[in-house]
Amino acid sequence: MFGVSNKKYTAIILSFVALLSLMSFCKRTEALELNLKNAYSSVNAGYANWNSGFVNVPRGEVWKLTADFGAIFDKGEFYSFYENNVLNHDIEGQNYVVSAQTHIRLLSSDFSLMGKLYGQFDNKWSDDLDMLYGLGYLGWSGKSGFFKPYIAFHNESSDYKSKEMGGKSASGRNGYTVGWTSAYFFSLWEEKFVLSNWNEFEFDRNDAYAEQQHGKNGINGGLTLTWKFYPHLKASMTWRYFENKLGYDGFGDQMIYMLGYEF
Repeated sequence: MFGVSNKKYTAIILSFVALLSLMSFCKRTEALELNLKNAYSSVNAGYANWNSGFVNVPRGEVWKLTADFGAIFDKGEFYSFYENNVLNHDIEGQNYVVSAQTHIRLLSSDFSLMGKLYGQFDNKWSDDLDMLYGLGYLGWSGKSGFFKPYIAFHNESSDYKSKEMGGKSASGRNGYTVGWTSAYFFSLWEEKFVLSNWNEFEFDRNDAYAEQQHGKNGINGGLTLTWKFYPHLKASMTWRYFENKLGYDGFGDQMIYMLGYEF
């Protein structure tokens, strides 16, 4: 397993590489004849409590920083995310998340090739990199919101090894995932709001990963209400839910409260 400092630097390097790749990609859009329809980004800071949901998960309070960037083109779209968690603990207790997801339209249709990388680097528990590749659909989008489903094969790279199975690794094929991202844009009392949801069902996990996550199948997702109360400023509340995921046996949840700045 990586040392604490190596994990931190790995997460930073991956974020930097992703940013450089995105900048290079954007510079080539004219040569590739891509039409940029929309781009968005934000930085956020906030607080989460594992004990404030419907289930009392005994993991305490979490202070966090996040950043995200997305771009929508006529031939596809891209979204990236960075998260630094448990800032209220010493560096040994913190973790880092780097994620990138893309849809590439097939023959200018609403069907897409979908790919996702999700890396989590934890200084105490375990490191893993999830790789999803499959098919998606982008046809349910409009001014009031969107629903973008996908189904994908799941490949896992993990440092977890099962003691009960003679050191068998969780790395390798890890079943498949059915998921979506969605959002609904609305106004209430002349204020702008967004209700968004991301969700993933994981099926038929490999034996070692199933042991680590307490089940062959699992659920992972979040439901967020965002209030855009001032130009470039927003406040959000997220119900983060999971089952046999995040190393937790059974169903658990968490409430997350964030303040952000949109560019």
